[in-house]
This record gives sequence, structure tokens and C-alpha cells, in this order.
Amino acid sequence: MNAVDTTQFNELRGSGKAVVVDFYADWCGPCRAIAPEVEALAEAVGDAATFVKIDTDANIELARELGILSIPTVIHFGPDGSEVARSTGLRRSAMLADALGLTVNAA
Repeated sequence: MNAVDTTQFNELRGSGKAVVVDFYADWCGPCRAIAPEVEALAEAVGDAATFVKIDTDANIELARELGILSIPTVIHFGPDGSEVARSTGLRRSAMLADALGLTVNAA
């Protein structure tokens, strides 16, 4: 999963494809713990959405604009760029899928 900055995020958000963003910080223990769960979810969702991560410390204005009050926060943006759902805190990939309204591909 690639880390992107605000400019790259805005380009992805306007691309017409669903985007799921993991907002994190390097110093955040729960952020490190949820990373493998988000990776597993990205693999399970496949090409239906683009998964990226954004460092809130390096992108403070974006975090403020999106109302990120605690991390980890994972937000699902629809193809039109609007927020579909968000999840805050540490969750397993299946719980993240449910919270974010994502369909997991059958194996």
C-alpha cells in the first residue's frame, strides 16, 4: 500500500474509482497494528478500490479538513469522491470491511 500526500490523494479522489485511505502516524502503535489488517482488506477487495495511506503529521491540513480527530482512521471514499464511511481505532480486516461498507471478493 503506497503512502501518498495531499496532492496525490486529491488526484485519486477525483479519479472516478473508490479510494480507501488509512490515516496514520509513524509514532502511533495502533496505526502500526492495523496496517496488516488494512493490507489484508486491500487484497480481499482487489481492484474494486484503491488503497493508500496518508501520514497525518506530514499532511496536517488535509487531516484537519477531513475531521481526523484520532488515528488510526480509515475512510472509504466513493467513486464520486464523497465519503462513504469511516472507521476509527484498531479493527480486524473483516470488521473494517463491514464498517466501511466494502465487499470482499470470494476466494
